[in-house]
Amino acid sequence: MASIDFEPLPGAPFHVSVRPVLEEPRMVRVSLSPGLSFRDEDMVKDGEDAFGLMFTLGKNVEITHCGRELRLGRGDATILHVCKTGTVGSREEFGFLSTLIPASELEARGARLDHAVMQRLSRQAEGMQLLRGYIRSLERAELTASAHGRTIVRRHIFDLAVLAATAHRAIGESSASAVVAARLTAALDHISSCFQDPELSLGTVAGSLRISPRYLQRLLEQSGTSFAARVSELRLQKAFALLTSEADGVSRISDVALNVGFSEISHFNRLFRARFGDTPSGVRRSPTKLANNAGPTAG
Repeated sequence: MASIDFEPLPGAPFHVSVRPVLEEPRMVRVSLSPGLSFRDEDMVKDGEDAFGLMFTLGKNVEITHCGRELRLGRGDATILHVCKTGTVGSREEFGFLSTLIPASELEARGARLDHAVMQRLSRQAEGMQLLRGYIRSLERAELTASAHGRTIVRRHIFDLAVLAATAHRAIGESSASAVVAARLTAALDHISSCFQDPELSLGTVAGSLRISPRYLQRLLEQSGTSFAARVSELRLQKAFALLTSEADGVSRISDVALNVGFSEISHFNRLFRARFGDTPSGVRRSPTKLANNAGPTAG
């Protein structure tokens, strides 16, 4: 999967972990003990005509490639010629996430990455953040999409990788499919992690993502939901889980409502009954009767 060899640092504890993220495009997450990973003259004879976009997962990762040397911090990235020799290493534990970009995909997009080889791509750059967020979401979801879905993901990754390596200006509120997918993924992730905050709003989420509320609203609508519907569904699902949990059987209904982000108990009760067909107290008394109604409805 990674097509590399590894020379451990003498005297250091040894470990190597290579975990596939996607088969197509070939994407792997590698974790290494102190030492040096490399591709030598024999390995580059495999004829791989591609570029590798490599995110570093260590604080001080040193790279030697194409007659240049580069040191990257955690989360930074660079482009490497897969068909040329090079080393990536550190005197500390380190790792990287690598995505292979075939030359044919670059040609199809009219893009060239030669100028980006061994250039530091900052983790703070907008394109880098979009790509990293999109990949993190794929890893969490453990992608099992249909063939058509995998084709779309593959196209988005290549588009975002080229954008991350070549964009020299703000990406903004682009309508490009890959950007829309990455922005939507970031928005849904943010909502999922913060839905219990009663102050969460369309404006606060948009502000954290540095996009306008109107653009965010449009992204959510294109996904088949709305901000209010998405947040309400997450809160109601969490409330259902708490109410049917044996460990939480003594909490007051009002405490459960406040805990999941509802500030008005009467509003919570109305939404809960409309969603699950019974009151919160009724669900608590008979959790198994309504279990089939507890599946998520928001995308």
